[in-house]
Amino acid sequence: MRNGYYVIRGLDSIKEDISRMCRDAIKLKNRGDARDMNRIVTLFIRLATSLDKGPKLAYARDEMMKSWKDESPPGFSSSSSKYKKSLVKVSERKQSYRSNGRPSMNGHFDSGDYASDREIRRRLSKLNKKFLHSGSDTSDDFDKSSDGSTVDGMSTASETESDLEYTSEGATGESRGETYFTPDDGVDSLADEREWGARMTKAGLVPPVTRKYEVIDHYIIVADEEEVRRKMQVSLPEDYAEKLNAQRNGTEESDMEIPEVKDYKPRKSLGDEVIEQEVYGIDPYTHNLLLDSMPEESDWSLVDKHIFIEEVLLRTLNKKVRSFTGSGNTPMMYPLKPVFEEIVENAEENNDRRTMRLCQFILKAIDSRPEDNYVAYRKGLGVVCNKEGGFSEDDFIVEFLGEVYPTWKWFEKQDGIRALQKNNNDPAPEFYNIYLERPKGTQLFPIYSCERANIHLVEWNHLSPFKGKVLVQTQGDADGYDLVVVDAMHKANYASRICHSCRPNCEAKVTAVDGQYQIGIYSVRPIAYGEEITFDYNSVTESKEEYEASVCLCGNQVCRGSYLNLTGEGAFQKVLKEHHGLLDRHCLLLEACELNSVSEEDYIELGKAGLGSCLLGGLPDWLIAYTARLVRFINFERTKLPNEILRHNIEEKKRYFAEINMEVEKSDAEIQAEGVYNQRLQNLALTIDKVRYVMRCVFGDPKKAPPPLQRLRPEEAVSYLWKGEGSLVEELIRCMAPHMEDVTLRDLKAKIHAHDPSGYDDTEMKLRKSLLWLRDEVRNLPCTYKSRHDAAADLIHVYAYTKCFFRIREYKTVTSPPVYITPLDLGPKYANKLGSGVHEYCKTYNETYCLGQLMFWHNQNAEPDATLAKASRGCLSLPDVGSFYAKVQKPSRQRVYGPRTVKFMLARMEKQPQRPWPKDRIWSFKSSTKVVGSPMLDAVLHKATIDKEMVQWLKHRPPIYQAMWDS
Repeated sequence: MRNGYYVIRGLDSIKEDISRMCRDAIKLKNRGDARDMNRIVTLFIRLATSLDKGPKLAYARDEMMKSWKDESPPGFSSSSSKYKKSLVKVSERKQSYRSNGRPSMNGHFDSGDYASDREIRRRLSKLNKKFLHSGSDTSDDFDKSSDGSTVDGMSTASETESDLEYTSEGATGESRGETYFTPDDGVDSLADEREWGARMTKAGLVPPVTRKYEVIDHYIIVADEEEVRRKMQVSLPEDYAEKLNAQRNGTEESDMEIPEVKDYKPRKSLGDEVIEQEVYGIDPYTHNLLLDSMPEESDWSLVDKHIFIEEVLLRTLNKKVRSFTGSGNTPMMYPLKPVFEEIVENAEENNDRRTMRLCQFILKAIDSRPEDNYVAYRKGLGVVCNKEGGFSEDDFIVEFLGEVYPTWKWFEKQDGIRALQKNNNDPAPEFYNIYLERPKGTQLFPIYSCERANIHLVEWNHLSPFKGKVLVQTQGDADGYDLVVVDAMHKANYASRICHSCRPNCEAKVTAVDGQYQIGIYSVRPIAYGEEITFDYNSVTESKEEYEASVCLCGNQVCRGSYLNLTGEGAFQKVLKEHHGLLDRHCLLLEACELNSVSEEDYIELGKAGLGSCLLGGLPDWLIAYTARLVRFINFERTKLPNEILRHNIEEKKRYFAEINMEVEKSDAEIQAEGVYNQRLQNLALTIDKVRYVMRCVFGDPKKAPPPLQRLRPEEAVSYLWKGEGSLVEELIRCMAPHMEDVTLRDLKAKIHAHDPSGYDDTEMKLRKSLLWLRDEVRNLPCTYKSRHDAAADLIHVYAYTKCFFRIREYKTVTSPPVYITPLDLGPKYANKLGSGVHEYCKTYNETYCLGQLMFWHNQNAEPDATLAKASRGCLSLPDVGSFYAKVQKPSRQRVYGPRTVKFMLARMEKQPQRPWPKDRIWSFKSSTKVVGSPMLDAVLHKATIDKEMVQWLKHRPPIYQAMWDS
């Protein structure tokens, strides 16, 4: 096989078969016997696929050999398309389409009936990776110690490594440099990104539902109308025309997005200039199958062949299937043979012998290869150009209309859908929504450093420390970035029927029309009569399963195989995990809360990121200051991530490919990192919108919301630890009481009273000394399996070495007005289960929701406060002292506190300080924590390592008790 060699570790029982098939394939290929070679290659792929399905290798091999001998008819095939950032440059993306707008084609993963060397490489790569990480005994070359170090059989640092490991194949991508086209090939290098994967299986075909909606001719605002209209309102800078020309001419580069102002134009009329009709497409496998069925030696270049498939074939196909529209019996698959026959007839009429010869060659291939499946697949209703002469470039087609949600309301609806599904593992229903994102727009400069003549003063809605005014250089929209959600599920126009394409003839972009932002569909090249109108959804998902099931049928040579792009895993998270862990984020928020003011530098950072009054206006200073710190991290990640992604991708590809094009890989890594940057800013804006809404519900004016974190003063720390209601010491006495004699308990209480650290000049030092004294007193008490005084003493020791404690200021719980969910929102499966009525869902925001959302700003989940409580165990919120005093009569396997447990605890403290402690150990944690603090947080706050004195004592103090189950 060309372009590299492969090693499959293990699999001894099938090496001989694989070697034999490879030798036979190469011999046949060298002889030019393509037909027999394809049969050998097919057998190889079938065998690799079966091995990929399970560990029973011998059984899989025998079944595949039997299947081959029996000449069983082949099935359709579907396999994952690997992730490549071949999407439109993400930094230029104006919107994020969250769904393809029609049902997914959920395919099974089966073998194909025809394959190329590229497919063999992909299957080998997948198979090799599976056995490398399977731990199977067949992997004889696998390094058994590769999982990392362990402490007495329990994982320590390796658990962090496993967290950072990028296990999703979909995000690594295939090298665009592994196979090279020369200029003589006459095709763009992007053509090499085509995948054999993403092929449909018969079992995976899901009939597209012909969705009915109320036709509207303007945006319908669902909630917060005044706020939404403000976010959709255009605020152009005074020097807009000058800035626009400078950016177009390339004389000025900036991250700011200049709003594109358009004159009003009527949309193309439905039924006249455009029509809705059933549309069909082909997957990448079929595209490659057609290429293989064309004559190699002909006057058709590779580019011509691609154009023939994309333009002539698909246009004729959709003309032929138009009669199915509204018939009620539209087939899921349509054979391509009659399509080619019609092309031949048209070519005969036009005396186009070149096209006739090509089609006749393909028709012979179709007849001689009955095991191959020359079919197109139904996509559902689409939109087709019906105007004689077509449309010109940059022609306005239609605006994408729907119901407009503030983002907090949209996420309430999604939470309600999940709640009604009762956390079912089934994929979420299809959404016809799109983010309308305001262009990033303000760039700020301090007064003393601005000398440009085109700088002017603007009011920034009380954000400025300069008496309400700040000197601003505006690059885009003067009010900056923000977003709302446009949902076309219930109320829409025909724009929501437009299908996805990986190389579309239109684009969806945010434009300014009559002072309001709208999502317009504009042509990017001339569109011919009868051509389907498409645009690239630029849709992303963090679910590998959803990504692999979302088969693309655009039929283009550069088809990515899936209409989704996979993000959010592996290398994309590496910088965030290493430099922006839970403790790091608490440190940033605490700093912002304590300052409770916005510096000049903060405003500059926010302005450079394009964030202005639209997103930040009316927020409390501590929240704006925290946002500025998050922007600094986002910028830091932006500089570091390309190298991390590049390193990850290169390491992966070196395992399978002999040649790697470094320039292409660097470019891909930079584009992928830019996509992460834009996604971070989007998630930051979503978080701020949610938090603003909750603070508005609780306090009326969000500016009145107090900081959620407050450092305890030394006197407050004494109350929390020593003598206040519910203090550590009070809880300790309460838990010890059932396990001690009354005399001993009274004596200990008297001693504790005598060591009260209150009233001393150096309260903090006295508190530590008192806790260390208490540690030794508790260690001297006799232990039993139900009263582990030794473990309690260790915990008191950790508390003694915690310098800073912080109070979590809880906001009032609020419940939002109901959001209404219809059976259409739920999808047909749940509509049948839950009935046809409209369901109400009221979202409850608990006391620490805002804190949880701010801590997990980079994710959007339904209960960030619950996630925060789980993630804080041990690393931020120390265990409950009652953990070590059993209330049951019999010991539990989880109530182990021996040397291994202590080593595990120390490993977490030293090597994985930001990871939560497991809940299946002796430690227990309060469900609602009002005060947090730990030596690990201290280390992050002071940019130092964990206190060595604390660690050394825990490592070397002599054991005083060991239950038989501790070992």
